[in-house]
Amino acid sequence: MRRLKDNIDDPLSAILTLNTVAHTAGATGVGAQVAVVFGEAWLGAASAAMTLAILILSEIIPKTIGAKYWRGIAPVLPATLGFMIKALLPFVWLSKQVTRRLSKGEGETDIRAEISALTEIGRDQQALDEDERRIINNVLRFHEIKVSSVMTPRTVCKTVTPKTTVAQFREKVLKAPFSRYPMIDSEGETLGYVHRADLITMDEGTPLDTYLRSIMRVKASTNIEYLFSEMLRERQHIAVVYDELGTWLGVVTLEDILETLLGTEIMDETDNVSNLRRYAKQRWSRRLKKGS
Repeated sequence: MRRLKDNIDDPLSAILTLNTVAHTAGATGVGAQVAVVFGEAWLGAASAAMTLAILILSEIIPKTIGAKYWRGIAPVLPATLGFMIKALLPFVWLSKQVTRRLSKGEGETDIRAEISALTEIGRDQQALDEDERRIINNVLRFHEIKVSSVMTPRTVCKTVTPKTTVAQFREKVLKAPFSRYPMIDSEGETLGYVHRADLITMDEGTPLDTYLRSIMRVKASTNIEYLFSEMLRERQHIAVVYDELGTWLGVVTLEDILETLLGTEIMDETDNVSNLRRYAKQRWSRRLKKGS
């Protein structure tokens, strides 16, 4: 069975060839016999009856049986199809040659679109629920989404500086309990990040940059599929996002990417705002209104 599935063109060519020959020969033979026995006046009625019989007996019934009882039929198919392929080998070979020449130069089939369509069918037939359909479609377009679409803008990023004291950092964590805080210098360049878990071991008299950790850097035009792989490989959870001119735009986390994949916000017990990107736009709109 696996050999037939791996080379699906052979059984399809054999089935279509036998089907076409049977229909053509049957219709021709029946028409000739009707003309001899009943006269040419009955050819129209005979053709209609033959068409209906072919439709029901050789199309609808066999395909319905195959769709419903395929598990029981499957064990006998390899031998049957193997015999058909050998018996019709010249026609199978000719069909493959014609197909190969006609399809030369054509682009690859859009498999992603086909899979997406299948998820819609699966949802409509209740084989998939809406969440499963959404996740599959998100995976299919994962490579198309840019980092700039999922990042948290710098306008709502909580940052620290090398001059931030441990006490100030502790107060900042209590007010905005994020896990990682980018550290920026006086020129606005990111130096790394500080993790709130380090508060347990921080000494009040130690400069905050002593606990600085390295941070990934990524361009806004990078797709999140690549960034996701890099974050897993480097075992990183956060990256700073830059544009082509080197301007710091914001940060992107592993959580942002997973939220995009799942199509839902991931919130823990410390999250006060479900969507920081939407929150940034709202803050920017309020600033514009105040300035006008």
